[in-house]
Amino acid sequence: MLGARSSREGGAIEVMTDGEYAAGKRPWFGRLSEGRYEAFSFAVLGDRCGMATEGVFERALEILKDLRPEFVVTVGDMIEGYWRNEADAHAEWDEFDAKVEAAGLPFFPAVGNHDYSNRLMADVWRERKGPTYYAFRVGDALFVMLNTEQTPDELPDAVVDAIKRATDGMTSGAVPAGEVGKSFYADLVAAVPPEQLLSLSKIILSFGDDQLAFVERTLAEHADATWTFVAMHKPGWKTDGEEYAKLMRMLEGRKHTIFAGHLHALEYEERNGNERIQMGRTGGLAHGDGMAPCDANMMLWVTVRGGKPSYRVLPLDGIREIDAYAPPKPTAVSEGA
Repeated sequence: MLGARSSREGGAIEVMTDGEYAAGKRPWFGRLSEGRYEAFSFAVLGDRCGMATEGVFERALEILKDLRPEFVVTVGDMIEGYWRNEADAHAEWDEFDAKVEAAGLPFFPAVGNHDYSNRLMADVWRERKGPTYYAFRVGDALFVMLNTEQTPDELPDAVVDAIKRATDGMTSGAVPAGEVGKSFYADLVAAVPPEQLLSLSKIILSFGDDQLAFVERTLAEHADATWTFVAMHKPGWKTDGEEYAKLMRMLEGRKHTIFAGHLHALEYEERNGNERIQMGRTGGLAHGDGMAPCDANMMLWVTVRGGKPSYRVLPLDGIREIDAYAPPKPTAVSEGA
């Protein structure tokens, strides 16, 4: 079993990892300032990728620079991924990391399937960022950031090729944004057998024994936390796997919220006072027609006060720049009035 390691990175907040990576490698950005954090706010972002619309995630970061949450959490799929050579993978991470660095906000990501889509992508993550799961404490709240792709669910080459064609078509503008989903599905139907197509709709989640042991140990060490937030990419409650069931048994008796993404549609449910939040998208392609409120590009604003969270959904299309509200041009009647 791997030994736990914690680091304050020069700040007030301790981050716990499994101690398996070289010092200095970390997936998070920035540090939290000194403070008691009796009340605080943070933002949660959904999937940026899975055929990203350029500028959406970047606009979310710009808005958050003005709103100034204490920190930002994301549920993964930060890059398109599925690369077959390291140079392409590093180039895409370089571009993404520069955007986050420029925002200047403490930023805590979970791993998504696009980020960790095959052995090569997993190796690149570990080389650049080190831990794939970790935890941190803010006041009386514990945050546990998990990797649902510990053993990457590698897709067949035909499926990866279809993903790349759809992504390239959207990026280049060759396929209209509203047609990308239909085009991608038609391409998949032509490329893979029906039984394989059906299997792609299944949510497969992988934590592994070391990660679950880390969670169990971290929860025990922070038994006094009044609320526990768990962030993962795939919504484990939509699987029937034993690993997710083990995680749920560990969380029994603790007030908690689980954030996930992957399906690009916002859903909220409460179970026995605990919460499951499937994040909507923050740039990724809508899986439906994009017209329902749950399909909107959005981010979530979370305020923790008195040891309990409250939530506000911020649809990005509903946050406007002030110059969108110019006065009406005067008419001939008003000019003479």
